[in-house]
Amino acid sequence: MAVGDKIRKEAADRLKKEENFECPDPTTDRKLNTANRKIAVAEYSYGPSDPDAENADFWQEKAEVWGVSPSKAKSRKCGNCRVFDVTPWMQDCIQATSQSDTYIKESGVQSGYCRVHEFTCAATRTCDFWIKGGPMNSEIETEDIEEAREEGEL
Repeated sequence: MAVGDKIRKEAADRLKKEENFECPDPTTDRKLNTANRKIAVAEYSYGPSDPDAENADFWQEKAEVWGVSPSKAKSRKCGNCRVFDVTPWMQDCIQATSQSDTYIKESGVQSGYCRVHEFTCAATRTCDFWIKGGPMNSEIETEDIEEAREEGEL
């Protein structure tokens, strides 16, 4: 095990013990994760289905939704979204469900957990809900997002 992996695992184990951290249900239930991803595709245009392709129409639609140029839209991806959770403990949680997304599994692209749509998503995709300021990579940020969800702000 690489040093970074060992440190990440130790931090995740410590947090789980000290904070009674529980993985969100969609990270342990592939069917629920897939169902939530399908909702994100249908209702929030999560995509593109093949991020490696040009996808000009997809990015033009996003540009119109956000009121920006297509090139600016292309820079707004899950990997830099405020609710894209890549904390060490969440990375441990999503290992199984990230393998249920064929693109993530085959490409090896970074995956994270969407705190709004509640599914494991690829850093190279996006959705209509993109929020500047990510990714989320600390416990404090995680608590801020969960509090905003509970208060109906997200």
